[in-house]
Amino acid sequence: MYWLRSRAAQKSQNTGLAGRAAVQTAFADQRESLYWTALMITENAELAAQSIVDATSLAETNSYAFRAWLVRWAHLATARVAVNAVRSSIHETAAQYSDWTCSHRKHAPLSPAETRALRELDAYEVIPRLDILARVVLVLYGCQRASLSECALLLNVSPQCVVGAYCRVRQWYGEFAEPADKIRHPDFPPALLSPLRS
Repeated sequence: MYWLRSRAAQKSQNTGLAGRAAVQTAFADQRESLYWTALMITENAELAAQSIVDATSLAETNSYAFRAWLVRWAHLATARVAVNAVRSSIHETAAQYSDWTCSHRKHAPLSPAETRALRELDAYEVIPRLDILARVVLVLYGCQRASLSECALLLNVSPQCVVGAYCRVRQWYGEFAEPADKIRHPDFPPALLSPLRS
């Protein structure tokens, strides 16, 4: 019976190694996405690389749900580290949104398809088109679905500034997405294609 217990112990060890390997693979696959997140916030390649949070050492499980949660946590933690690296620039930029008025009823986060399309863009193409606060709110609220109040709390800016920055993001995104939408839907008026535009 010793050999039976020994084989069971070996199988358990192999499963643990497989679980770690799966998690390491998941984070290796996410590294580019984490880098994109940090680069969008910091606009500095070195700061972006330093901001990436590697959570592989935290996971010792085969649970898909836990790995998915861990990947989401790594994105939020990476964004938080990146925000801390550029916090003074965020506060300087927030002043331009302090008097922002918005007539839109709702500012929904990006859809999964919009997020995928955005992540396919080179961050260096987006950075010059949006100020730092707009980029941070785009990443946190638009892509990662933190609430607007969570964004305001994390960034230490007013909720009005967060809404104004995201309104600016939606205006930019509407202009960015509109040419592709016109090609796909030439009969739709632009107002239906980008409902959040002023």
